[in-house]
Amino acid sequence: MLKCSKYVPLLALFAVVACKRHDPEATQESTTETTAGAEDAGPSTVEAVDAGTGTRPTIYALDFITPVFSGMEWPPKDPEKAKEERQGVMRLGYLRRGTAVEVKPNVVKKGNCPEGWYELVTGGYVCGKFATTDANSKDLASAPHAPFAEGGLPYEYGLNITNGTPMYRRRPLKRERKDLEKGLAVGKTKKDAGPVQVSADPDAPWYMKDNKGQRPQVKIDELRAGEQGGLVVFRMVRGFYLGLDKELSTPSGKFWRTTQGFLVPSDHVLVHKATSELQGVDLAAPGEKRHLPLGWITNPEQWKYKIGEDGKVHRNEHVDRFTVVQLTGQRKVAEDKAYWETEEGWWMRDMDGTIARPSPAPKDLAPGEKWIDVNLSTQTLIAFEGDKPVFATLVSTGRHNNEDKTKDHRTVQGEFRIREKHVAATMEDDGAADGPYSIQDVPWIMYFEGSYALHGAFWHSKFGHERSHGCVNLHPIDARHVFAWAGPNLPSGWHGVKATKDNQGTRVVVHE
Repeated sequence: MLKCSKYVPLLALFAVVACKRHDPEATQESTTETTAGAEDAGPSTVEAVDAGTGTRPTIYALDFITPVFSGMEWPPKDPEKAKEERQGVMRLGYLRRGTAVEVKPNVVKKGNCPEGWYELVTGGYVCGKFATTDANSKDLASAPHAPFAEGGLPYEYGLNITNGTPMYRRRPLKRERKDLEKGLAVGKTKKDAGPVQVSADPDAPWYMKDNKGQRPQVKIDELRAGEQGGLVVFRMVRGFYLGLDKELSTPSGKFWRTTQGFLVPSDHVLVHKATSELQGVDLAAPGEKRHLPLGWITNPEQWKYKIGEDGKVHRNEHVDRFTVVQLTGQRKVAEDKAYWETEEGWWMRDMDGTIARPSPAPKDLAPGEKWIDVNLSTQTLIAFEGDKPVFATLVSTGRHNNEDKTKDHRTVQGEFRIREKHVAATMEDDGAADGPYSIQDVPWIMYFEGSYALHGAFWHSKFGHERSHGCVNLHPIDARHVFAWAGPNLPSGWHGVKATKDNQGTRVVVHE
């Protein structure tokens, strides 16, 4: 379902896009760049920050994306035309609304930020326009909870099951719900299809028409069209995913509040159940005895085999999908099929699994330098520190199609570096042949080339097979592991970070 060909940017600091045909760097914008006084900082004053009851002063992010800059200036759109003090200023990353971060004792008030600049203990500056020192501020009432500290997913997720489900800016009244949700076919869906036909009127809203079992051909911008004075922020297509913060019981009914602070009727949402059937191998873990070459069973209902001295193949006990197989490296062809020998003495049929086969290390690799190998042929990822493999797992990369270019979404090959990381961000597109899609808070995103990224995928379990529209999908547990290990380093409390000269991104090698 996830299409990595054009994740349209939703937020200002970093363009949040998918994995092909669109470069997030090309569309970066900042609402702060046009702030009055940006060119003229004016005189500055220094005041102490109230530490409250904590040992250090703390601020709380107010914007869904609260930008962190390298200096007490706004990054210029054109550095060559900017004043000297602004030329080297850049966005380092961002905080998500509600995040608490410690700051240094003084706040510096300047003409370009009358509210004052806060210097984070972890580095970087936040303008007070986007933060508060009041933990009980009403502006934080709908802030999402912090990402979960454990498990593969940072948030809960919900699947929208109805075409036309509204996303509300505030809690609707009962009469507003009755009007705005009129005609929605809750519980009247066909398998793998949208709701039954509600209206044959050609002028009826898209969600009230019969889509004949297909995803509606509607544009994302049309889904965002405001209704009733902006009460409805967005109309969802069946199959869209939501990042969930908490469920609320109100006089108007039950709603899920999303991580963006909007409300969605609970009866249109199916809560996702996380699974952990696949987990990569931490080769650097104390006591870990597994090593390369490693294999994985990638197809269900497979078997262990014995090969007799006469070359005859005998099928023995069942082996589960995603079983990690320690191989000896010995390969044999028997009865016209290839097999790999395991250290347990049985043979894995080649067509039933895959084997991690990394490329040679980059020639200019520094001793102990981290790098990531992605093999498109074997659908595997191996993380290295120098020439030492430290982690290995299955992935799903872009599907290829040599006959139809519109369906050819193969992952870009080459040598890259991770450019930016996001704990979670929305990915959506309306350019897919099978209709639009939107997934809120795709977890553990690591962009490495244009809009191609490594990231967690909770909506499918086809790891070991091509599945995406260009991105490298990992099981969320594995994605979290790689995200924490790889550069650029994400400071504590930050939601996103950009690679810099002093905080470089890890090298990524993609090959067949």
